[in-house]
Amino acid sequence: MKKRKKRLKILKLIGYLFLLIVAYFIGESIYENYKTDQKIEAFKQRAYETVVEEKYGTTYFYHKVKRTYDYEIEDSRNVFYDENKIEPGLKGDILLTFQAPFPYIPIIDPIISYWLGGHAALVSDNNKIIQSTGMTSNGLLDLSTMFSVILHRGYDETNKFGVSVQEVRNYWLKPTRNETHAEYPYYGEYYRTEILTTRLKYKDQSKKDEEIDIAVNFGKNQVDRGLYNYLFIFDTKNKFYCSDLITRAFNDINRVNDTDYNIDEDGFIPSIHDILLSDDIYITIYKETKSDGIHIYYLEDVI
Repeated sequence: MKKRKKRLKILKLIGYLFLLIVAYFIGESIYENYKTDQKIEAFKQRAYETVVEEKYGTTYFYHKVKRTYDYEIEDSRNVFYDENKIEPGLKGDILLTFQAPFPYIPIIDPIISYWLGGHAALVSDNNKIIQSTGMTSNGLLDLSTMFSVILHRGYDETNKFGVSVQEVRNYWLKPTRNETHAEYPYYGEYYRTEILTTRLKYKDQSKKDEEIDIAVNFGKNQVDRGLYNYLFIFDTKNKFYCSDLITRAFNDINRVNDTDYNIDEDGFIPSIHDILLSDDIYITIYKETKSDGIHIYYLEDVI
């Protein structure tokens, strides 16, 4: 009888601890989403001029945002790769979306979007991006591949599973999806209805190019070999999920140059929110799709 009561007490204690942990993560997510909305809105409020263009059968509204802070002015690079402003980000910039890649999975998709966010990619050379998606080419998760990848140790040097880190053309602002893709019924031709481009606040502009190279080269070293990490917090040495790849790429700058950049301040499961809300990160482009077209807010050109 005493042993049974003791077991019940232990189970209750475990239950209470579990509820506390759940409550903490819910509270943290609410706070991070609130701060995210604030940061985006503050960026949008700085827009001072709008140019309207027709592209791909859609109306694009380009809202110029004034460069105000020292880090925006000192890093005088433009924020688009091309003059037509359809290729977001320059080398070393980070692309973010809070919309998860599972719109066809009810309940799971909104939970992931709210808690962790959707996807992150690192802009590489020549308008390419480095990313880790864990998805097959048609935008679906393959359970047998997931299981095989989880059991695999080390790099996948031959990319036999097809879910390693990839370097591809930047597709985030152009219509590239067709009806065969799993996400087409939800997002249409465009990647997502809401995306951001962000940039590191480089502490020493004379070392900016060197530090960009360090982060990008870290990402390049994982291409076609660093598997997707479906376990997130376990087996992390040679496996990466999207925001984890980004934070580790920028942590490599700290390792090489003894800097103290921190784009994952809580140090636990780096999320899209963690990256955006870092004191070392600022917004350069924000895109949202509305009923009248695509609205793009971007830091004004200075070059």
